[in-house]
Amino acid sequence: MGIIINKEREKISTMFNNIAGSYDLLNHLLSFGIDKRWRKKLVGRVLLKNPKTVLDIACGTGDLTLALFKKGIDVTGLDIAEKMMDVAKDKFARHISKTKEKTQPEPSFVCASAESIPFKDSTFDAVTIGFGIRNFENRGESLLEISRVLKRGGTLAILEFATPKNHLWKWLFNLYFMKILPFIGKIISKDSHAYNYLPQSVSTFPQYEEFASELEHFGFKDIDYIPLTGGVAILYIAQKS
Repeated sequence: MGIIINKEREKISTMFNNIAGSYDLLNHLLSFGIDKRWRKKLVGRVLLKNPKTVLDIACGTGDLTLALFKKGIDVTGLDIAEKMMDVAKDKFARHISKTKEKTQPEPSFVCASAESIPFKDSTFDAVTIGFGIRNFENRGESLLEISRVLKRGGTLAILEFATPKNHLWKWLFNLYFMKILPFIGKIISKDSHAYNYLPQSVSTFPQYEEFASELEHFGFKDIDYIPLTGGVAILYIAQKS
């Protein structure tokens, strides 16, 4: 029998609110800083379409939101965990205070679920999701909502963890992700559940061709996926039909 994970909105938001204060430290520490390169790769692909407006879903503490903002994009962050977004708002306040010229709108942050996005049809040129889609309670409904708020031909860019296909990478990944990471995460965050949930959520999420097929099923086209760092993470790129 496969692993069954409770992804009810209240439980997921509570879990992330509980680790909001240590999330950035652990994120960069446990990924050895490679997560910054992954986000840079996503931003580069999104910029190929010259978007003016981007919705960053599951924005968390705002690292991807900020990276998009620094490229001059009008970006909106959306998340179900308010304390995570409080960290993001503080991060933006510090960044903006250092910037003398304000040539673009400050980002807005909205507490809402991807299943019910509080924006009109065809609002955004692109939607991004950085390591959050595996936590969605109803992924299909969320993908339909994402398609709704995207303009025709708009870009969906998703970063998500995956299990490497290479046997050596897979062995190292399983050792680190299943054993070492939960131990370190528990010590620093003081949360015994969150960093056990992480590897479980990755193992139950569709990967590679399977998730690409799911995107196609929900109305996306021109789907591409790019393994990063040996397949530890995957960058999925798709366009709204």
